[in-house]
Amino acid sequence: MSLITIRTQFFAFLLLSLSLIGLAQAANISTGAEVVNAAAEQRTLTQVMLKNYVLSGLGVRSRKANQALTKAIIRFDLQQQQLMSAVTDTQVLQQLQLIQQSWVSLQVQYKQKPDLSRLAELYTMNENILNQGTVLLEGMASAKLSKGADMLELMGQHELLCQRLSALYGMMAWDMRDEIEIAYQETYRALSDNLIKLQSLPLSTVSIKRGLKKTRQQLERLRKTAEASKEAFVPGLIDRSVVRMVEQADQLQAEYLQLASSLDSSLDSAN
Repeated sequence: MSLITIRTQFFAFLLLSLSLIGLAQAANISTGAEVVNAAAEQRTLTQVMLKNYVLSGLGVRSRKANQALTKAIIRFDLQQQQLMSAVTDTQVLQQLQLIQQSWVSLQVQYKQKPDLSRLAELYTMNENILNQGTVLLEGMASAKLSKGADMLELMGQHELLCQRLSALYGMMAWDMRDEIEIAYQETYRALSDNLIKLQSLPLSTVSIKRGLKKTRQQLERLRKTAEASKEAFVPGLIDRSVVRMVEQADQLQAEYLQLASSLDSSLDSAN
């Protein structure tokens, strides 16, 4: 058996495995809180894909970045299907269909080998679907799909901004500093502002408060790392810091989902 055949079979197996994992993870979308939480994650996945596309193009842990990019593409695709099946509100469903139309074109770009000459176009397309995701979450809040929609959206926004910070930093390292630096600085400020909003939410737990305090400390360490290396980009180092922040964010998101689900259950019982 040739080396090319072995590699082809390996990647086919990898894609199948990731598809099955993604399907299992995305299948549990039925309650209003789960729908909002999934929509928030979809928005974050746009930044996960962009980040790993850039890291791969830079040659920073490219094999790991390629695998993470493939996994994010599969998860976005499967979860999009799950959302379209779970949502019944007409306006929310229409927005999901707009996102699907944008996704058809965007995923073609992400499945190609990373190329600096196409990065600006991909970034524009990615920003479009990101903005559509924000409109989707606003529509879900208006439709009152969950009493905890605001807290789920804010926590999802935090994780999105973490991934975005790494993605934009990588783009600056990949010869796009002039085009991206303002957006990078805005993202850092948005992260700090979003944390203030999260800490100000009336509904919380001791564990969530402790987690948010730790997140604030992580953000400050990340700022110092980026400042110390601003004349010589270190995207791998920055992303490692972001990964630790995302791990903490995942724990907090799970706690917020549990809290939102409890609120919705209490409301259903009262009715």
